[in-house]
Amino acid sequence: MLRSTCVFGVILLLLFFSGCTPWPKGESLEDPRTRGEKEFDPLGFQQDRRIVTEDEYPVTEEDSIRLEQMKTEWEKVQEIEGSAPERVFRVQFYATKYPDEARQIADLVESQLSEKTYIDFKVPYYWIRIGDCETKEEANSLLEKIKGLGYGESWVVEMKVKQD
Repeated sequence: MLRSTCVFGVILLLLFFSGCTPWPKGESLEDPRTRGEKEFDPLGFQQDRRIVTEDEYPVTEEDSIRLEQMKTEWEKVQEIEGSAPERVFRVQFYATKYPDEARQIADLVESQLSEKTYIDFKVPYYWIRIGDCETKEEANSLLEKIKGLGYGESWVVEMKVKQD
């Protein structure tokens, strides 16, 4: 009985120590998911090596006329819409990576303060802003209201917006 217990203990010790040995130096396991990244050359595609020059597809006079027409049409639209940028002040009060959360918070604050909220996406965050204040003083007043709702890390931002 004692002998079998000793043999069993020795086997367990051998298994334990053989499992705890480090990998031999210089050898490492390669991640099969990244194997191709070392050899990949994005410029190696033959179909991507062809560069189209203006000689192959010259700009015709008809193209130039159409481009000028498009420019003048665009200028007319800009004049009609009165799209000169206008500066307004808004209060930035929340940011999240989740669009549903952004919409919920924006709706909640909009209903509490009766002010228009805006959600802007700039990777990776949805930035929630409120107000269309013409002066910084108005925006600071709105900022105090927002802070009163518990959004202490809020601040005033100046933005360019197109007139309606």
